[in-house]
Parts: sequence; C-alpha cells; structure tokens
Amino acid sequence: MPSMEKNLFNLKFAAKELQRNSKKCDKEEKAEKAKVKKAIQKGNMEVARIHAENAIRQKNQSVNFLRMSARVDAVAARVQTAVTMNQVTKSMAGVVKGMDATLKSMNLEKISALMDKFEHQFETLDVQTAQMEDTMSSTTTLTTPQNQVESLLHEMADEAGLDLNMELPQGQTGSVGTSVASAEQDELSQRLAKLRDQM
Repeated sequence: MPSMEKNLFNLKFAAKELQRNSKKCDKEEKAEKAKVKKAIQKGNMEVARIHAENAIRQKNQSVNFLRMSARVDAVAARVQTAVTMNQVTKSMAGVVKGMDATLKSMNLEKISALMDKFEHQFETLDVQTAQMEDTMSSTTTLTTPQNQVESLLHEMADEAGLDLNMELPQGQTGSVGTSVASAEQDELSQRLAKLRDQM
C-alpha cells in the first residue's frame, strides 16, 4: 500500500508544518506585545492599539494552527491504523491459503503449526482492531472529555500560582464516608445488644 504510506507521510509532515507555524505566531505575538509596551511608554496610544490588535490576531492564528495540527494528527492516526490493518489482512490471507493446501494433504504436524500461526495472526488482528477503536474514539480534539481539559487547566494554573476563576464540580465527599461509618456503628450496636442479652 505505497500510496497510503505516502499519504501518511504527507499528513505527518503537514501536522509538523502547522505546529511550526503556530510557534512562529507565538513569537510574533510576543514581539507585538513588546511593541505595545513601548508605544504605551511613549504615550502613543494609537500605535499601541494597532500592535495590540496584531498581537491578538497572531494569538488566534497560533491557536487555529494548533487546532488544525491536532485534527491532521487524528487523520494520520486513522490512516496508520488502516495501513497496519491492511498488512495484517494480507498476512491472514496467506495463512488461509496455506491452510487450504495443508488440509488437502492432511499432514497433522503442518495443520497444528498452521493453526498456531493462524491464532497468532488472529490475536494480532484483535490488538489492531482494539487500537483502531481506541484511535477513532480518542484522537480527535472534538471528543476530548471537557472535565479532563478543565482539570488539566486548573492543575497548570495551580503550578503557575494563578487562579482561573472557573467552578469545578463539587464532589460529595463527606456524606459517603458518614453513611458508611453510621452503618458500621449500627451493626456494632446490634452485636453489642445481642451479647448483653446472652449474659
């Protein structure tokens, strides 16, 4: 499947190029911010506003490049799975042909060896299928669980000593522990009462 492998290479190359463009926009954004600061220090608010607009535009372009890079990566992962699945399918087809020839000759040793090989190929196919399902369910940026994204954002903000001012879902931690403890206390009370009755 040379054409598919070539497409896979092109997709990976495109993703890297998009990441490079994103970094370039980040640098240009920083340069524009520095120009904003200089213009404000000189009291030239009109020029400062222009550089601020440029900085925001560069930031948005950087995010767009990153988003597109993630999507291209997701497509590349799917193409990689297709290439791998094609290789496994060809291997299994060869095994099946060999099985046909062996079954005609009815050589038990060959049949046993071939069945072992077939089972190995089948296990490989299972692994590849599971990988394909995982890839399709998790590689696109649109299906990233938002609670994980929020959690990571808060973690990074905490490390940087910042406050994101976002509300995280409040877990009910106290009530579960209390209910378990009270159930255990009730059971202990009942056992103690039984022991007193016996005495």
